Amino acid sequence: MNATIDTEIERSPEELQKEKDRRRKKALRKKVGRVIDRIFGVFLATGIMFGLGGLGLEYVLVKGPSPALRETFVMTMLETRRFDFISNIFLTEDEVREIKNSNTARVSEEQDLSLVQIPAETPAPDASGPVPDAYGLIDEDGDGIVYEDIMGTGFVGYMITILDPTRVFVGMPDAYGGSGLTLEQLCEKYGAIGGINGGGFVDEGGGGLGGQPQGLTIIDSVCYNEGYGGDSFAGLDEKGILHVGYFSYSTAKDTGIVSGVSFDPILIYNGEAQTGGLTSGVNPRTAIAQRGDGAVMMLVIDGRQSHSIGARYSDVVDILLDHGAVNACNMDGGSSTTMFYNGAYVNKCSSANGIARPIPNAWLFK
Repeated sequence: MNATIDTEIERSPEELQKEKDRRRKKALRKKVGRVIDRIFGVFLATGIMFGLGGLGLEYVLVKGPSPALRETFVMTMLETRRFDFISNIFLTEDEVREIKNSNTARVSEEQDLSLVQIPAETPAPDASGPVPDAYGLIDEDGDGIVYEDIMGTGFVGYMITILDPTRVFVGMPDAYGGSGLTLEQLCEKYGAIGGINGGGFVDEGGGGLGGQPQGLTIIDSVCYNEGYGGDSFAGLDEKGILHVGYFSYSTAKDTGIVSGVSFDPILIYNGEAQTGGLTSGVNPRTAIAQRGDGAVMMLVIDGRQSHSIGARYSDVVDILLDHGAVNACNMDGGSSTTMFYNGAYVNKCSSANGIARPIPNAWLFK
């Protein structure tokens, strides 16, 4: 005890003050550390509770008495590449595959091309001003393009109708194999007024660079990916008629298709909905369609966001049929869903950072 007192006496006031400061800081660090530990503990416990709650909810959805809820949940997860593994937590691979296969349909009859009759000439404007066309749309500025907002239960969407189908084409990056381009960059490259994202691409884990398309891909009459005929395909011929179906490159070439991309499923065929037996998830959507007068419709629906949770295939079909579609095909959705028009993005991308993803191709119009 005396030795300790003697040591304290021998030290200068400055040294004693430094020692007191050091001890005070050490005590403060311990106190802050305890507070951080408690906060972390609260967050960890909350996260565990939410996680267990989420697992419980998923268990009820996939193991509960409602097959419709189970299929909707599973398809929503499967269509969301970042979370497709969630379906396998309580379901086996075979069970997930069975649900997926039950929601795949193929058309069997021939496409009735007589349902599309493209006028030889554009009707002259009425002297009294713009009037609704046979489908209820008004081209107010006479530029041959009609834009409209789409509202549905739980979702918002956007549609552009191009009255002359020969103005529509598919654009791509300078080459495939590296990174794709955003929709804005593709519009800038081709001097396009606007467009929507197109077909699917290699995207392992949701982190693909959009530089390698999947399925049959034809651009400016050149085949860039032959595919295997398993995915549905949408392509325009020289006259501007939209062909949808399951094509090999040889059949697409014989049909005279000059631009086309692949993605599933076919939504409307010969004026009839093709999704009656399908259960889809609720997600962002992109689709391309054609009316009986040849006008091409481009539709996107926002999803996975507070202002719009997303749409099912049936929602997309209802919208397109209401607008006179006779043929339509689903395009790549999710975080790839984008629409660009007159120098700006129209919709809100659902990617993790809110920035449009690079894509391998896009439906564009001039």
